[in-house]
Amino acid sequence: MNFSSPTSRIEDGLFLPEGASLFTRLRVAVRALKVLEKRPDDGIAAPLFNASLDSDIFYRLCTELAKSENGRELLTSRPSLQRSNIDLAALGRLPEGTLGNAFARYFSDNGIQPFESPYEVRNDVDYLIKWYRETHDLHHVVTGYRTDALGEMELQAFVAGNLGLRTSVLILLFAALARPHGLPPFWKYARKVRAAYRRGQQSEKLVSMRYERSWEAPVEAVRQQLNILPLAPA
Repeated sequence: MNFSSPTSRIEDGLFLPEGASLFTRLRVAVRALKVLEKRPDDGIAAPLFNASLDSDIFYRLCTELAKSENGRELLTSRPSLQRSNIDLAALGRLPEGTLGNAFARYFSDNGIQPFESPYEVRNDVDYLIKWYRETHDLHHVVTGYRTDALGEMELQAFVAGNLGLRTSVLILLFAALARPHGLPPFWKYARKVRAAYRRGQQSEKLVSMRYERSWEAPVEAVRQQLNILPLAPA
């Protein structure tokens, strides 16, 4: 099966040739990560980062999803949560405490916009990579992790436990070495990351959720559906 990415940006070194070696995949992943450090929502670097290191994992996730009726429907209908497919104003009018209202408030509180990407979907693997990127902000909402430096790393640890993504492990390693502003002392950081990883292991797969069907549901009900345990005390 061909795991190469259908999108690229040569000027940033973001090009993954077919049949790329492990070394090439690592090189492209590092270049994508450097772009994402400056532009976290970059529409090419973000999915290409996952395609470089995690295509086989997403292929396995597709295989697992195809075993259930809901999973097959997700892969067949391929819903999208890109910026052009979301009415944040309408979601913001939903009752407080609902997933849709919390999602709209998340963007207004953080002064950001939903993810938008030209990433071409050729097959189920491409789609699931894109779906994962599109739902990243929703992952913050349902897990309860903040968008500061520590919260981002906790979410990456959760994803590492939940989906087994190598890219999440790489981000955690970079953070441990670079120590970006806002991270607590290493002992506390390690404890938080370990707890988030275990929490992710115990939860249902984040990419399996049809979030667009649950806008009117309470956030807590969505967490229960995903079997996400309450956050441990700070």
